[in-house]
Amino acid sequence: MSLLWTLVISAVTVVATFPLTKLLGRHAGWPIAALYLAAAAAYWPAASQVMHHGTVEWSVPWVPTLGLELALRADGLGTVFTFIALVIGAVVLAYSTAYLKPGRNLTFYFYMAMFTVSMVGLVLADDLILLFLCWELTSLASFFLIARSGYAGEAASMRTLLITFLGGLGLLGAVTAIIVRTGTTSLSEALAHEVWDTSPGFTAAVALLVILAAFTKSAQFPFHVWLPDAMAAATPVSAYLHAAAVVKAGIFLLMRFSPAFHDVPVWNVLLITTGLVTCGIGGWFALQKTDLKKLMAYSTVSQLGLIVATIGVGTEYALAAAILHVIAHALFKSGLFMMVGVVDHATGTRDVRRMPVLSSAMPVAFWVTVLGCASMAGVPPMLGFVSKESILTSMLDSPFGAVASWAAFLGVALTAVLTFAYCAKIVFNGFYDGRGQAKWPEDRPLHTTPWALGTFAAIPIVVGLPLAFVVGILDTPVGRATAAMLPADAEEPHPHLALWHGINLELVTSLAIIAVGVLVILRRRFFFPAREHDTFSFDGADVIRVINDSAADVGKSLAALARADNPTRHVAVQFLALAALVLGGVGVLVGGDHLLPVQEGLVSPIDAVVLVIIAAAVVVLTRADSRLAAVVALSTVGAAVTVQIFALGAPDVGMTQLLVEALTVLMIMLVLQRLPRTFGRGPRWGNKAALALALLGGLSAGVAAWALTGRRDRSEIALWYLNEGPVETSGDNVVNTILVEFRALDTFGELTVLGMAAAAMVAIVSTVRDRYLDPPPESDHNYVPPPEVPLAGEGTTAYRAISEAWGNAVPMQIMVRVTAPLLAIISAILFLRGHNSPGGGFIAALVGSAIVALIYLATSRDRAVGPPRLPLRLVAVGVLIAIGTGIWGLLGHESFLEPLHGYVGDVHVSTSMVFDLGVYLAVLGLVMEAFNLLGATGGREGTRERADESVEGEIGGPMDTSRGERYAETRLGIPGRRSTYLQQDVPPRRGGDAP
Repeated sequence: MSLLWTLVISAVTVVATFPLTKLLGRHAGWPIAALYLAAAAAYWPAASQVMHHGTVEWSVPWVPTLGLELALRADGLGTVFTFIALVIGAVVLAYSTAYLKPGRNLTFYFYMAMFTVSMVGLVLADDLILLFLCWELTSLASFFLIARSGYAGEAASMRTLLITFLGGLGLLGAVTAIIVRTGTTSLSEALAHEVWDTSPGFTAAVALLVILAAFTKSAQFPFHVWLPDAMAAATPVSAYLHAAAVVKAGIFLLMRFSPAFHDVPVWNVLLITTGLVTCGIGGWFALQKTDLKKLMAYSTVSQLGLIVATIGVGTEYALAAAILHVIAHALFKSGLFMMVGVVDHATGTRDVRRMPVLSSAMPVAFWVTVLGCASMAGVPPMLGFVSKESILTSMLDSPFGAVASWAAFLGVALTAVLTFAYCAKIVFNGFYDGRGQAKWPEDRPLHTTPWALGTFAAIPIVVGLPLAFVVGILDTPVGRATAAMLPADAEEPHPHLALWHGINLELVTSLAIIAVGVLVILRRRFFFPAREHDTFSFDGADVIRVINDSAADVGKSLAALARADNPTRHVAVQFLALAALVLGGVGVLVGGDHLLPVQEGLVSPIDAVVLVIIAAAVVVLTRADSRLAAVVALSTVGAAVTVQIFALGAPDVGMTQLLVEALTVLMIMLVLQRLPRTFGRGPRWGNKAALALALLGGLSAGVAAWALTGRRDRSEIALWYLNEGPVETSGDNVVNTILVEFRALDTFGELTVLGMAAAAMVAIVSTVRDRYLDPPPESDHNYVPPPEVPLAGEGTTAYRAISEAWGNAVPMQIMVRVTAPLLAIISAILFLRGHNSPGGGFIAALVGSAIVALIYLATSRDRAVGPPRLPLRLVAVGVLIAIGTGIWGLLGHESFLEPLHGYVGDVHVSTSMVFDLGVYLAVLGLVMEAFNLLGATGGREGTRERADESVEGEIGGPMDTSRGERYAETRLGIPGRRSTYLQQDVPPRRGGDAP
């Protein structure tokens, strides 16, 4: 339970950031840091057991149907990284209480806590799926923490996200391949699998994917560009994520997979060479920087490269040296980043060219920085010296022979010189030389350093000094971590860490490095300024920008093939691709005599009748000048198809098709009232390309139907549904049970899309109201401008026209008074019987929507049906009901949307009916929204004007005169003002009586 409590406390911290920051502002860092330490204390029993050569495991079923478990496992490696994440995190958060500006700082603490729980989950995960999820969460948290820094962090955060997500794809590929090949999601079992010894090709391929993931997260060349970019984030973020934690996630991944790959040649070669190259270029670029924070960033890149190269050696001693340097680096680099924040707070700048002499003004900060830089440079008696000596020793054990070993040894020595040089630059240019002293205003005092700022910045650095003298206490944790990086059958490692190993090659090399570094210090006034220029005018950020722009250009070129207002150009690519696929594929089937015979009993005389009707309607549709005639022809095609569906014996689909067809035609007519009556006077059949494309598309569709439809028996899954569906669901309507039970998740997805469509309709119509809802322009050849006359009264032409419309609506209203209740009853019957007979929530909703359509058609003028916000509320309630049904099934049977069955007396009931109710409400709301948006508008001002009319005597009774105004202004954002154009079209009211 120790592991569980650690993770739970870390997760609770994320939630606690909201009330704590609201209550305490930036001082919320104190209780959050205390929670981090509490999580570390909760982990202590597990750590003690691990140090005594034990392994602590905890798991709980996660997705039982897939055999997945939420599994945690504590070993030496996870223990080291857990304490780094929690203890260093607590120090950084305490530091943040003084660094951050006064205020709530809600997002900062939230994202920091989110990163911490993700990092803890990552290093303790014993499930490959959990490992991957936590890996991606660390990338997201890092992105948000950089992005919240304002304009400077926008581009940097996107580049960081791009690179780290690229690595995430590599890890996803590796995790997928491992699960498929080993047959388990358990990380420990997978790493111990025999496949790594028996399949070298597979092992090398997975190793490359893991390397890609680790290199992107740990900023290895050529992916190193994101880490200097990340310096746009606040200093506490850099100290925690980009020095102690997130970059260490990549290091952790290499160490975690080391048991499987430590002796794979491609692993060793790439890690050693790339690590040394990264170490070298990181050190060189660090020397060029004048911004202390950018210098620290490149120094981090360099140190990470050194650790990666050491892991690549793969021996027991090398892995022990790597884990020791991880500990040392987490201490001195997090402290140095925070010390840069102290300097920035005091001086207001991080540029060494503007710094005054700080060694005397800030002596404590100066000496703490000296200690941190000494540890990073490997100067005794700091902990960094012990780890650097160990790395030098490990390089002599390279798996590629003596020559390669000496080359690696010399590579580390040369990069160590660069390390000493940029550490000297931090100390002397940042504190001692005062290069900006002449420009520093004498009346500009340094800001006082708050005690929390200086104290917590110094703690990680100062700890490294006594640790070097008693470094032997790290033998056990380093040994247990090393054991976790070796195969299970390897001997137990017993490292013997010490500050003094006598006079040996490593000590002599260290003294030589220090000597060269002293020469650099003596010549620093010439050496440092001479290096302060960019080696390359085209850096990594420029490369990413070029790749991004090139990809965007390619995407635009591909989109241009189909993006056009001309219908021919819009569908040309799709139709040509369809024709090539269908005609070519059918040709292969026919030529190879692979075409199956047509099943018997599928042809009936009604097919010929339907074919003739559809063909005639299509001809009328293509030759019609009138938009109304085209709609009538189009509806004829839909009606004929509905007839054939009924003839094939599919009443559910037939009813759905019929109702959808009727409602669609009505909505098309609503749109047509804002379009010209005809298509224009263009030459008939003038677009020969469009005609050829249409014929080709029709031929392809016909050939596909002929070759693929009705030539095979029912599939095995279809027979299972027919035979076993009624047994499993106690429902005889297989179509409905498939929709709301077997494939309810698909239906739920469609339901959410439907909800988004309703919201999108509101947004789009609101956006284009000036173009779409205003009266037709005078340039339209069918447009007749309104007469310039006063408000319509008795005897005017406008009055007579509206009066005639009112008279035509009276019979419809009388009919609706009779049919609406009948349709409501039919809708209820279809809904209730859908589980056993043709019907269901979707069909019932369409019948209910027909009531809405009839009520709208029965009015003499355009107006909204029902309250303005009712449709979207129906959609929202429908989706929420579906979600609630899914959660109900999850709690009842541990499966989302799994239906629960029971009996009320002798009547069988199922939660699938509740799910169907959600479908009903959402569909009804969508149709109502469509009618209100497309029908209850007649120009920008007309929306309000017509909706404002009190329609007394019509279906639904008197309508609140303010309802239309609310609809127009709150739904569509249309200002409430009168329109003389529409006033001429509206007759005076006579108490609701017909004129």
